Amino acid sequence: MRTGKLPEHTFKRSVINPIRYRNKETSFRPAVGHDGAVIGSMVTSMATTAFCYTGNEIYALDNAINNVIAAGGRPFGIATAILMPEHSEEAELRAITDRICKKAEAYEIEVLAGHTELVPSVTSPTITVTAYGNVLWENRHKQVREGLDIVMTKWTGIYGGAVLATLKEEELITRYPKSYIEKAASYMQYTSLMPELKVIEAAVAEHPDCILAAHDVSNGGVFGALWQLLSACNVGGEFNIRKFAVKQEIIEVCEYFDINPYMMNGQGSLLLVTAEGDYLVNQMRRAGIYADVIGNTTANTDRKVLVGEEERFLVPPKGDVLNAVFYGQPVPV
Repeated sequence: MRTGKLPEHTFKRSVINPIRYRNKETSFRPAVGHDGAVIGSMVTSMATTAFCYTGNEIYALDNAINNVIAAGGRPFGIATAILMPEHSEEAELRAITDRICKKAEAYEIEVLAGHTELVPSVTSPTITVTAYGNVLWENRHKQVREGLDIVMTKWTGIYGGAVLATLKEEELITRYPKSYIEKAASYMQYTSLMPELKVIEAAVAEHPDCILAAHDVSNGGVFGALWQLLSACNVGGEFNIRKFAVKQEIIEVCEYFDINPYMMNGQGSLLLVTAEGDYLVNQMRRAGIYADVIGNTTANTDRKVLVGEEERFLVPPKGDVLNAVFYGQPVPV
């Protein structure tokens, strides 16, 4: 198997299908397009990072919290598991836990539990974060029908572009001004969905049924997230590439490495299925969060993106283009 996210058929066959026991209180279970679980009134999700290209443990924290938000929850706490290489210095461990605790405090989320261990087989710190939340709104994938809007927040490939600008700065400044690359790196500040959560809380209080389903954009980019969201809803979709907001700095970084920004990790962006797209877009923008209706659901299962005068059909995610840059894997197409 290749580095990165599992192919969909492997995920179903070897991860989902072996899960046979069903708790009657679980209303939202792991599946393609379901990155969290709902048990009674609680939402939970997990994310892990090893110190590869992801850069730091905040990726895992934000990813777990983002999954809880996309599953319809309001996060309230996290638990961490930190595996360190043998002979690691205490100062390194302390720096990791300090960053986790400071970020959790900024989000007003409590660190509830944790486990820390030095492991001979681990070559770099590996952090797993499990996030917990209270149900805020109900994901109703089975009620999604044709003609609904799909709203996207923030910009395409913001996390991946920021990572490349940070870790590949020396290469990139051979073509672009350093200030330009620093601007791309600064987009790392937008990789949390906590700002969107505040808007969602107000929106569902005013219109309880305004959101039917959601999916966060992360590994595999917005194209991968759209495929998974539509698979979970069992519908098709039509989209216009011009509606997918993307920062010029991210485009330039991707052109340098000859990769597709729409297939690059976009953590910090959220997809929402709604009958009230204009309302949600307006609420997001009023809160200072860029958002737009990028397309709509269709009755058939085709997933089409209009690119100029041509149509492109989405396919199951084949990994993230960052793997091509950092691990030399073939570029997904």
